[in-house]
Amino acid sequence: MSNRTHTPYGSATSLLALSVAAAFSSQTLAADQSEIKELPTAQATVQQQDSYQVTRSSSVKFTQPLLDTAKSITVIPESVMKDRGVDSLRDALRSVSGISLAAGEGGAPSGDSMAIRGFSASNDIFVDGIRDIAGYYRDTYNLESVEVAKGPGSAVTGRGATGGSINLQSKTARLDQFTDVSARGGSEQDYRATVDTNMQVGDTSALRVNLLAQDGELAGRDEVENATYAGALSYAAGLGTDKRFNANLEYQKQDNLPDYGLPWVGTNPVAELADYVNQAPPVDFDNFYGNVNRDQEDIKSQSVTLRYEQDLSAHSLLRIQARAGEVKRQTIVTAPRFYKLAESTDVRLSDEKTRDSKNSLKALQADWIANLQSGDIRHDLVVGVELARETFKRWNMTDVVDDNLDSGPALNDLYHPNPHLPFTGRYERDGTSIEADADTLAIYAFDTVTINPQWQVTGGLRWESFDSDYQYDYSDPSKVINTDDNMLAWNLSAVYKPAENGSIYLAAGNSYNPSAEGVAVSTRRNEAELDPEQTRSIELGTKWNLLDDKLLTSAALFRSVKNNARLLNDDSMYELNGEHKVQGIELSATGVISTQWNIIGSFSYQDSEDVSTGNELPNTPKQSFSLWTTYQFNDALNGGFGAQYVGKRYNNSSENRRTGDDYVLLDVMLSYRVNEQLRLQFNGENLTDEEYLEQLGGGHAIPGVGRYFTLGAHYSF
Repeated sequence: MSNRTHTPYGSATSLLALSVAAAFSSQTLAADQSEIKELPTAQATVQQQDSYQVTRSSSVKFTQPLLDTAKSITVIPESVMKDRGVDSLRDALRSVSGISLAAGEGGAPSGDSMAIRGFSASNDIFVDGIRDIAGYYRDTYNLESVEVAKGPGSAVTGRGATGGSINLQSKTARLDQFTDVSARGGSEQDYRATVDTNMQVGDTSALRVNLLAQDGELAGRDEVENATYAGALSYAAGLGTDKRFNANLEYQKQDNLPDYGLPWVGTNPVAELADYVNQAPPVDFDNFYGNVNRDQEDIKSQSVTLRYEQDLSAHSLLRIQARAGEVKRQTIVTAPRFYKLAESTDVRLSDEKTRDSKNSLKALQADWIANLQSGDIRHDLVVGVELARETFKRWNMTDVVDDNLDSGPALNDLYHPNPHLPFTGRYERDGTSIEADADTLAIYAFDTVTINPQWQVTGGLRWESFDSDYQYDYSDPSKVINTDDNMLAWNLSAVYKPAENGSIYLAAGNSYNPSAEGVAVSTRRNEAELDPEQTRSIELGTKWNLLDDKLLTSAALFRSVKNNARLLNDDSMYELNGEHKVQGIELSATGVISTQWNIIGSFSYQDSEDVSTGNELPNTPKQSFSLWTTYQFNDALNGGFGAQYVGKRYNNSSENRRTGDDYVLLDVMLSYRVNEQLRLQFNGENLTDEEYLEQLGGGHAIPGVGRYFTLGAHYSF
């Protein structure tokens, strides 16, 4: 790898130490410490176990209640995920409008790939505030909540976060004794079983174990199967004291038959497909164009997270968090591509995609969190530092025994594909590899100044050094691309409270997208030599707690502009002169309408444009809507109903873009409590069996889940 000199951590750490010392010394300004509020718990706060009401963010960097946070934030609590029968992050995000899923392509693996407010968020998924690594499918069995923060957020999360970011809050041990066991079966010969048990093992210590076993087919897709086995262990000590320690360990194994869905119909097709150019062909959406004897996917992920918190006083807290983790993946998947589209409708089996990779992460975060008083003015401060090393390695897989499906090549009938053609090849590593590493050093500070009961002003800065080395040639290890980016991200907002239960805010901020954002920098032309793209955003919104402060409602107008997007010039070289913009409105309501009635709902209107083409940005529907609501009819019977609408969207913004039509999904839930320990639950998903494209890619599109029913039992003791 390169001998490039990295930014000296010592100088930056010294700068942080000076900042912290200055902040500590400001405590001498305190006039009346008794008037300062206690520090909030660093987690999403739900009012009660079955309630949808959430009052605070899970991020320590958002120090104010959601009502007074100048940003569009939606928190999906565990209660919503249980009621909806949610298994995966992708399913959980159906409860938030303005998010679209994409198919993994262009070197990116399949998994939780998505766009928020028109910009890719595939690298903007975090677990307990630390960036998660690699593209894979995340399960919800060990989650307390899923939090979506919209709008540019590099000041909070670091590089990326152009349209927003997603934070997953893990389950942790607490001073309680309980065991929850769930088992369910589905209409696709599938099953899912989970165990969540918490044991108090001392006066201030506890242990929590979460286990998962899941296997079965996917509704609406022939042959596709997914199996997941996972376990998580959380140990906590010092609970209820001024010094607390928590250790989280998690392991997950997935054994899947991967799915690349349907082929797109390209230009100049055979006559019978002439009406379907740049669309999906007129076939049964169940059709599977892979080969069950060749295609396979094995994913293993594991992580260890350690967290230490110490109350330095009643109004200041030191928080240190470290994580080491890795994701290993081996995949062979058939990409559905037409053989000779101008002559026939046959689909070839010779475009298999292989991936044998490992992503690793080591990260350390340290935060000082305090609220201080200076006369009548209160400061809520967060000052911190972050260090991270991310690595990526990919081995070249080749057919050491000739792949007979490539010969000819083997063809499949578009309308009646055969996924069971014999396969006689074998794939193994050929001894060559590529690898990349990236180092992050960041220093950040946030201050929310409460001037009086009506006015708050918040400012935040994050300076980040992001350096990478990428050895990108399988045959020549000496070929290395280096990047070295220094970025200063900021946010600024003002909140006016016309009433105790309401706020009006104006916020602005920026984000950065360096060429090595995903660690392995693009090798296309001169792209790695360019400065990071930068996006600026402004948002005007209002939030109100209604119905005795149980229902949080919000409305926001936003505009985000990336005015230095990478764009090919006339010499086929990249320049930072493109412009991408998204503007629109969002409405949301989350919480409790009455003691029996819960709701989470949102609507997004997004007007997007790639100025160079005049077309909409990829995976950015103009309108989307999501609603889920439950009603407790009596002590035993609870019912739920959901509706989701996603408008038309495109796979790219070029003139030769492909179209995913709009769609509507309807879901239902009915649960019956037999006694205090046992509850039965029925869920129905996509009741009308809508055929729709959920994930849009460049060469293929993946249909969404078909009509699907489950029946489960939940036992608590």
